[in-house]
Amino acid sequence: MTLDASAAWGKCNVCKKPIPFGGPYVKCTVSTCNRKRLQLIFCTHGCWDAHNPDFNHRNPGYTEHVAPGKPGQ
Repeated sequence: MTLDASAAWGKCNVCKKPIPFGGPYVKCTVSTCNRKRLQLIFCTHGCWDAHNPDFNHRNPGYTEHVAPGKPGQ
């Protein structure tokens, strides 16, 4: 299944797969990964896990979220 850009809410910061509107995603809990201008989101916990060694977090963790619905629906 592939999504075009209009059907995607965002994209994974590791594998670049689209995250659909209303779809699940995970977010790093470390504050430096979630600043106003830099929001690191991942399509699966596996992609978050791949991100973790690059940033060498002391207390790594993630939270599960659901992307917002498509505007106008």
